[in-house]
Amino acid sequence: MLRLFIRLYVFLMLPAIAAFVLFMYVTDQVMDQMHLEQSRARWAGAFERAERIINDTRVPDWQGRLKLIEETFRIEHTIVPMSQAQSDWFMSAGEKERLRDGQVALRDRPGGGSVSMRRLKDTDRVLKIESVGAFEYVVWYYVTIIALVSLAMCFILYRWAKPIWRDVEALKAATARVGEGDFHVRATVGRGSLVEPIATAFNAMAGRVQALLRSHSDLEQSVAHELRTPLAQLKFDLELARTSHTPEDRERRYLAMEQDVIDLEELVNELLLLASLREAPPYQPREIAARTLMDEVIRRAKDEMRATRRDIAIEAPKNLPENISCDTKYLSRALVNVVRNAARYANTRVALTVETAGERTVINVDDDGPGIPPGERERLFEPFTRLEGARDRETGGVGLGLAIVKSVAEWHGGSARISDSPLGGARVSITW
Repeated sequence: MLRLFIRLYVFLMLPAIAAFVLFMYVTDQVMDQMHLEQSRARWAGAFERAERIINDTRVPDWQGRLKLIEETFRIEHTIVPMSQAQSDWFMSAGEKERLRDGQVALRDRPGGGSVSMRRLKDTDRVLKIESVGAFEYVVWYYVTIIALVSLAMCFILYRWAKPIWRDVEALKAATARVGEGDFHVRATVGRGSLVEPIATAFNAMAGRVQALLRSHSDLEQSVAHELRTPLAQLKFDLELARTSHTPEDRERRYLAMEQDVIDLEELVNELLLLASLREAPPYQPREIAARTLMDEVIRRAKDEMRATRRDIAIEAPKNLPENISCDTKYLSRALVNVVRNAARYANTRVALTVETAGERTVINVDDDGPGIPPGERERLFEPFTRLEGARDRETGGVGLGLAIVKSVAEWHGGSARISDSPLGGARVSITW
């Protein structure tokens, strides 16, 4: 705290003092220039009086007379050689020229006041008159003003720096705890603090990291669970195949084992796709023909339906735009997942629609199945999440389809959501 305070104080006070001194100096110079001729006339009278006293032969003690004037008007008289006066480096060249011509020359006096000089008539000597008087207190006046300003700045800076230091220390402590692995900690700073945007960004980052770690932990547990089921089934079918007494029974067991391997392969492929989406390069949109994309999605969905012996009508979208800006590889995979899910749970048909609004595109997939309860819709986008009952594991799939759909939509800069379908079932919308 002390180091920060001193640095800020020096950083702020030095320019402030320099600006104050410069302002006062410029102000004095401007005022002197405005009243320069009046000053010359006033000093000319003083020189006339002093020279009369010096040249008056009737006054033997002219130094005493000048001393009396000095005590009365708080000035000092000095007679110096012309060479010494000309070497005065406080005097400008113009004033030195005036001095040589016998006129009144003026210059500032260090510490305040002024010095006036004029050449004594018919001599090489110069009479110098310095005004001291109240000007001897000018230095103390400036020192007092600067001291008061410095103390005021010190108080203001302390009141300003103390909350900042407190908030910085709180942010530092929270950062240290996060570095130790405690991602539940959040930085607490004062409302309206200068470091509040940093603390807000830090808290958002900590929350995001915490959510990612939790997601990774859940994903690891889910992967282990999902792999264990087909492996156990495969091991069971293998044991049954070994103990089969007839070739027909043994063949059935081999077919079951083949299906278990297919399930494992599907799970691994889905996991690889999900991982590639999380590490994919930044989204680079490309214009593709909308009709070509929709035809390819419907064809692949129908091929999978034939493999499962389901007969569901898939209606192609009408009023398609000519082109769609997207990534063909990932978007087509996401759409196939949605259409495949819709076909699994539909009663008779699935319908696709495409809507555009400016640069935004929305693709809806509707089915006439049992639908999805509103409280379960967001949860279905999490990996390995399935509904009980109508949408359970028995219908097929590994529980990664909608998680991939959400990742694809977010990678496109959009979102995915589930709502009620006009057909009576569920509607899955991909927006980007």
